[in-house]
Amino acid sequence: MTGSDLLQSIWLKLGGNTTFYPETEVIVNGINPAMRLIAMLKPESLTQRVALTLVAETSLIDLREHAPRSWMLRRVMLGTVTGDTPTKTDYGELRALVRTSVAKLSWERNWFSKRGTPTDYYQHGREWMGVYKRPTADRTLTLIYRAIPTAFTTGTMDASPVFADVWHPLIADVATALLLIKEGETQIQKAQGILSLAFGRELFGAARQRAGTLARETAAHSRGQQVQAVAQ
Repeated sequence: MTGSDLLQSIWLKLGGNTTFYPETEVIVNGINPAMRLIAMLKPESLTQRVALTLVAETSLIDLREHAPRSWMLRRVMLGTVTGDTPTKTDYGELRALVRTSVAKLSWERNWFSKRGTPTDYYQHGREWMGVYKRPTADRTLTLIYRAIPTAFTTGTMDASPVFADVWHPLIADVATALLLIKEGETQIQKAQGILSLAFGRELFGAARQRAGTLARETAAHSRGQQVQAVAQ
């Protein structure tokens, strides 16, 4: 399914109303936010893997270069696991590195200069990743991460979403719901029903419960103030 197919599917769900929902409106306020929402609430839908070479005597990796759409690093493997058959490094290694932090490593003296086979990885901000120990020879690494979907524009609608095909109908449903919300009170319930079905009713049930609790607390506080005013 391409972006154009998604567009046609959404228009069909909206009753063919292309005047109130022009192409730009559907893309900017429907399809793109829907893809981001799915990636956040169903992170398994957009987990990506990329293999790279960690050059000897280096320990830092620029995620902007090797995983530019990454928003959450999940695992780092020694070896290649991007295909159907995992491949060991030239040194026979195929295992996961242990997640750590600079705060933990700093307890070890001269940790940044330690050399050997990498055993741990850490993140330095959102854009850099480091390995410990510093490799003495080139090593193959695989980064497994949750990704931010590439947004559509009017000029890229011939491309397909980066999601697997099984998620494409969900994109159309969620985009339709987000577009319906702008119509106000008459369509909010319908939109909420679509989103509840897509993501699970517990997301909206918890919100309604908090809203109900707040309303009861506000009412009780108001009654307390009225009683206090009468007493005075």
